[in-house]
Amino acid sequence: MRLLKTTFVTLLIYTICGISICFASGIEPGIKRVSLSQGERKFESVIFHNTEDIEVDVLITPYDYNPQTDEVSEDKKQIFIKADTDSIKVKANSFYEIKYEIYPISNLEQGTYFNILALTPLTKDQNISINTSIAQLIILDVVSPQNQVKGVTTDSYFVDVKVLNKGIPFLSSLKFQYSIRNNSNYMLTPSGRLDVFNEENKYKSVYVYLNPDKENVYPKDTFEKEVEIKQWHISDIFLKRVIKGEVFNGIDGVPKQVEIEIDNFILEFSFGLVALIVSIFFLKSVIKDFNKKKEKEI
Repeated sequence: MRLLKTTFVTLLIYTICGISICFASGIEPGIKRVSLSQGERKFESVIFHNTEDIEVDVLITPYDYNPQTDEVSEDKKQIFIKADTDSIKVKANSFYEIKYEIYPISNLEQGTYFNILALTPLTKDQNISINTSIAQLIILDVVSPQNQVKGVTTDSYFVDVKVLNKGIPFLSSLKFQYSIRNNSNYMLTPSGRLDVFNEENKYKSVYVYLNPDKENVYPKDTFEKEVEIKQWHISDIFLKRVIKGEVFNGIDGVPKQVEIEIDNFILEFSFGLVALIVSIFFLKSVIKDFNKKKEKEI
């Protein structure tokens, strides 16, 4: 199982990156994502390119795939693709279009599921050469029959922004964290933008783009990111700062609004000013007492 896991992790990376490792051959596309409801079926295909000068026999095998653990399995209860044939012959310097059917099996609830279609060239002695496999990743979103036209839609995700350190104007940065909790059964790829400004818009907003690396957030997972804002304006001492923006889940184009306020520094400034005044009076008192003592000694 470890060999199988390692092999398919490798082949998936090669496939997604567009690198050919199978007798200098390759496939396209590397990833296919579709939305279907129970009872629907859809035919798709993957093209295998043989750039060698010899004919190649290729074994076609579907697998279930868990992207969070990189585990693959042959569990029939999780495999929702079926190819027209188990093997093909691809002539030298040519390509072959492999057709397969995608169908949500009855035990799959609404959510996102992953299969891979592995293409394994056979060696001359007809043994399976696992290490030269490549694969297409098929992502299936099972939706309700009412969403057959709209596709995947969900608002089952939670967005939170919290201040870690409000900073000190011109001395230390504002630090905050945004988190996106995926409570749905679908794979989300969140995006969006947060604007940081003060309540009277005294300066141009600082833009924070969410999830710039387009990381996927799987069901029941949470995406978290800390942000540091170094920019300050003199008005931030007296005015509240605001963090406001929109967050998209990456599948239906419907944003969620988020907004928080950060208190100004009037209270801290007042305490500092009072402390400074007290310190000045205390220092003057100490100096005065010192001078009186010195005069008595003279």
